[in-house]
Amino acid sequence: MTLIIGMKCSNGIVMGADGAATYVTSVTQQTIRQPVKKLSIIDNKVIIGISGPLGMSEQFKAVLEKLWIEKAFSNKQTHEVMRILKENFYKQLEPEIKSARDFKDLIGHPALQNVLTQTLIGICVSKSHRLFIFDHQCSPEEAAGGICFYSVGIGQAIADPFLAFLRKIFWPDNLPAISDGIFAVLWTLKHAIETIPGNVADPKQIVVLENPKDWKARELTNEELYEHYQAINDAENSLKDFKKEVGGKGQETDIEIPQLPKK
Repeated sequence: MTLIIGMKCSNGIVMGADGAATYVTSVTQQTIRQPVKKLSIIDNKVIIGISGPLGMSEQFKAVLEKLWIEKAFSNKQTHEVMRILKENFYKQLEPEIKSARDFKDLIGHPALQNVLTQTLIGICVSKSHRLFIFDHQCSPEEAAGGICFYSVGIGQAIADPFLAFLRKIFWPDNLPAISDGIFAVLWTLKHAIETIPGNVADPKQIVVLENPKDWKARELTNEELYEHYQAINDAENSLKDFKKEVGGKGQETDIEIPQLPKK
């Protein structure tokens, strides 16, 4: 079970993941859970996180690493990089899908579920930071325009609304700075772990792609995350104090209240 989050910031990329890897049998019966790091850094330049079977994750990571080392993205535009990744990812996925179909009659739909993956990638293309998502069919999309975050995995249903709420409150009209992105991704992971225990779990992992002059990817230490945990604690306490402050008071300012349609 997994939750991986990617956020495009004005000055970099923030990616975060929970740390629970669940072992399952061939018929999806869960056996044990082990801590694992779900975000990988390639050549200190690229971040990849994959929701799905560990085997597919390792294959996709190897594909991306090979393409990066061979400089397959050099002098390429964003759409070309996305196409190259899609084609190479699907080459790995296609035989797995065929094999799953062959076994579907034997073990049922779990055979197909075991090849479903979603991938997030933080990367520099043409000297600019990009955040890509690849769906179950390896079809790509870039965080651009009004989109600044993606989440994948079982925790997506919890993470997306919470991230949308944070964006509405803190940066409705522009991209967050990377410090705000760390705060938002970490808070969302904390919220998801507390809300759906057993499916996503600690330890949390936060990785950033930063420093526009020479893009570098690195994992943040617990010491670096401490101030963000403190900020989350302060924000939650402020909301509690706000509830106490306004409890029982009448409205002092006019608020726009939606009107029900007349019959």
